[in-house]
Amino acid sequence: VHSTLLVSLLVCNCSAMTQHAGASPHWEKLWSGGLEKGSRFDVAGVSLPLKAELKERNHAERTGMSALIPGSGRAYDALALAEHGFASVTAVDLSPAACEAAREEISKSEEIVRDRIDVRCGDFFEIEGQFDFIWDNTFLCALDPSARERWARQMKALLAPGGELITCVFPIGEREGGPPFALSVPLVRTLLETVGFKSTLVQDSLPLEQQHRRPGDPLESVLTRGTALVTWKL
Repeated sequence: VHSTLLVSLLVCNCSAMTQHAGASPHWEKLWSGGLEKGSRFDVAGVSLPLKAELKERNHAERTGMSALIPGSGRAYDALALAEHGFASVTAVDLSPAACEAAREEISKSEEIVRDRIDVRCGDFFEIEGQFDFIWDNTFLCALDPSARERWARQMKALLAPGGELITCVFPIGEREGGPPFALSVPLVRTLLETVGFKSTLVQDSLPLEQQHRRPGDPLESVLTRGTALVTWKL
C-alpha cells in the first residue's frame, strides 16, 4: 500500500477525456462557472456524515494507511481524512476547475496535513492502485444510473485486501431524474454484493443533524432527502 507523504497535483484536459455515462462534462461546466462555497452540491466544509463517523470510530488504525475519495470537489473530506491520520489521501475529480478549487482549499491547511493529499484530476474509472479506505460521498448518486455496475466493479478493484469502503447513501426518498439520482440501501446492497462485498455496518437511522445537507438547508430537508452510511468489506 502506498504510504509516501507527498502531494502530486496532476492536471488533465477535460476535453481530451473519454466521454461516457460516468464522465459527464456537466460537472466542469458547473465548476468553471464559478461554483461558490455552500452552493449547489458544495457543502462548504467536511460533510456532516463523515464528521460524525470520524468522531465515532478510528478508521486509520495503522501507520501508513491510504484513503481514496472519488468526486472530491473542494477536498473538504480529503482534509478531514488527512487530519484523522491517513498517511496518504487521494482526492479524485473529473473537473479541472474543481481540482484547482481543491488545491486552493488545501493550501490553507497546515503543511503536515496538505502534504498528505494527492489531488488527481481525472476519471475515477481509470484510476489504478489500491487503497485501505474508500469514502463515497454523493459520488454514486451523481453518476448516470447506467454506470452503477461499473462503479461497483471499480470499487472492488480499488479496495486493498482488508480494506474498508463506506458509502454515503444519499438522497434517499422519492425523486425523479438527477443528478443527484435517488438511492436506497437495498439498491447499493445489490450493486456491491453482486461483486463480492459484504456489509459490516448499516447506519440507516442517523440523527437528522448527522445527515447530508448544505449549511443553508433547513434541518427538516433531510426528511425528504435522507442519508444512510453503509460500511463494506470484501
